[in-house]
Amino acid sequence: MRLISLKVIAAMVLSLCAVLLARGSDVQDADKFALGGIGVAGTISKGESALRTILDAPDAVTQLEKMLPHATDAGRLYILVGLRMRDRSAYKRAFESYAKHDSTVETVRGCMISRESFQMLMREIDRGNFDILLKQAPR
Repeated sequence: MRLISLKVIAAMVLSLCAVLLARGSDVQDADKFALGGIGVAGTISKGESALRTILDAPDAVTQLEKMLPHATDAGRLYILVGLRMRDRSAYKRAFESYAKHDSTVETVRGCMISRESFQMLMREIDRGNFDILLKQAPR
């Protein structure tokens, strides 16, 4: 009986770890940056959903900082938004490290898909333009 209980507990812990790792990779490996409702149904993107899950964790800042150097440009934007919301000093360090980085990132705003400047999106993050979208309950 004990062996079965231990196996069940181990399986639950492993599945929880797998979910958390998958959430992290949805942020780190994001191929587009999309906050707020997207598409006709106004659903949230995988990247936003993953970021929300990470932000709920007590070690969110540590997780985000570890992902940052390995993230895609879209992933870096999600991470910057998360750091801005959770730890301003960590955010400022991260922001400064990408101050001269520029590229274009695929974005989704509502039903509109486009490519936008990484620097322009960083300025929007710095102004807090995306904060309200994460403070609202997801649809």
